[in-house]
Amino acid sequence: MAPGGGGKRKRGDRTYSQDSSNDGSRPSPHRPGNLSLAHQMHQQQGQGRDQPEHRGRGGRRASRGGRGGAQLRSPISASNTTPISSKSSPAAPNAMSPPVSASYRQNDPKQTPPTRQSPVTTNSVQQPPEPLRQASPPYDYEFLRENNVGSWKSSGRSVVINLGVYARRTEDSMTLGSILQELVRSGLNARIDPTDAGATIKDILGETTASEPNTIANRTAMHSATFDPQSFFLDCLSILTDADISNPSLRSIVLSTGVSPILMRQELESSLLQSLGLIRDTFGRMGIRKQTNLLYRQSNYNLLREETEGYSKLVTELFSTSGNEPPTSEVVEDTFERVKAMIGAFDLDVGRVLDVTLDVFAAVLVKQYRFFVRYLRASSWWPENKELNGVQLPNQAYDTLPKWALPGSSGWTTSEGDMDEMFDYKEQRDKAFWERVREVGMSAFFEIGAGRVTQVASKEAALNQGHEDSAELDQDRKWIEATGTLPPIGNRVAAQLLGFKLRFYASSARELNDILPVNLIYLAALLIKIGFISL
Repeated sequence: MAPGGGGKRKRGDRTYSQDSSNDGSRPSPHRPGNLSLAHQMHQQQGQGRDQPEHRGRGGRRASRGGRGGAQLRSPISASNTTPISSKSSPAAPNAMSPPVSASYRQNDPKQTPPTRQSPVTTNSVQQPPEPLRQASPPYDYEFLRENNVGSWKSSGRSVVINLGVYARRTEDSMTLGSILQELVRSGLNARIDPTDAGATIKDILGETTASEPNTIANRTAMHSATFDPQSFFLDCLSILTDADISNPSLRSIVLSTGVSPILMRQELESSLLQSLGLIRDTFGRMGIRKQTNLLYRQSNYNLLREETEGYSKLVTELFSTSGNEPPTSEVVEDTFERVKAMIGAFDLDVGRVLDVTLDVFAAVLVKQYRFFVRYLRASSWWPENKELNGVQLPNQAYDTLPKWALPGSSGWTTSEGDMDEMFDYKEQRDKAFWERVREVGMSAFFEIGAGRVTQVASKEAALNQGHEDSAELDQDRKWIEATGTLPPIGNRVAAQLLGFKLRFYASSARELNDILPVNLIYLAALLIKIGFISL
């Protein structure tokens, strides 16, 4: 049961540290604000109010939290944010924590302050080390030995000059090359003065006259049968400086030799010329830019999608002209001139223009064959017959090309008089053929419409018409030796274009719905008939 009197049970033997002395043994209520942890929190909040950067628009109060202000730290991490000076002193014992023993403080490495060592002072003052001289690479000098270098001004220089001049006059390249290399190496390695080394090389090479040309072509023509010492020196210099061109004495040596800067720019590498100051620093980039423009810049457009305007105007010109105007000589020639103007204006590829022309020709083969036959005959794509001595060309009347298709013809149809004349020419041709068969046999078949070689010396002249392909030249030689006639002429580019078109329909890339156009077969037959291409 509870004790009477309405009072609380009190323990007289217990005292409280926070109670005042006037209250006697009366216990005080719990006051969290009196704890040391609460004092630390108040200090941090007071510091946060004093800092002005937490009161702007970009932040919020530290007590309320937020993204812009300082984050509210937990009581556990609050002790880590105290200043360094407070950490150095031993912390006051907390009411909620047990007392720290002295042995623990002695063994804790964090609590022991670091000991400072006083610098050792010496009476002597240390001097900075002297820079070491870089030793020259080993080289077996044969003409510029130590005794010649030691007496260089008195007698060594004259001895080397006499040996070099004698080697130059006798065109002894081995001896002269060794002397020049040793002089350059001695100047680079500071064995002798670089300017003096260049002057010695100048005396060995000899003086050049003012009228001596400086271009490579003129110097090659002038020194084709003699020895050119300056070019030989530049070759030696290129070999010596191939690995390293950073020596500052190199410029003094080269400029003292008296070699023409124009000749050096023509024969030395760009990196060496740049180190000598003979070209600008942007020379390499300019060279790359020029080379790119020459080699990789597209001079003409081969694909239709690369120049749609030019090829569309070409197709429009061919279709509209062939369908709306008569195929006279004037119309055909004017059309070809306009096509050439399109090639130049739109940078069209000539082979692709011929390919497009053949495609349009195949599309309107039945209706407009007269226009395109005359167009091909008036164009520069038509193969030319070259007149050679000892080669009998066929009669123009026996040509397979009709008379109305020849240049200068006023009409574009075959009249009855032309048909009668052609019949007489064919009869004369057949009589000459059978007479030739009685003489040489069936070899006369190859002479129909071809140039017959009548002299043995004309065979080599016929082969040297300008063939660059060795395989093609061998085939023509075999044809001439076997038949005694010139190979049939024809436009090889047009034959390759038609061959590519026909080979596509015989390849595995052909799909099931790809059918060989009949007009393509008729076009190839017609071009072979008129002599534009040959088999």
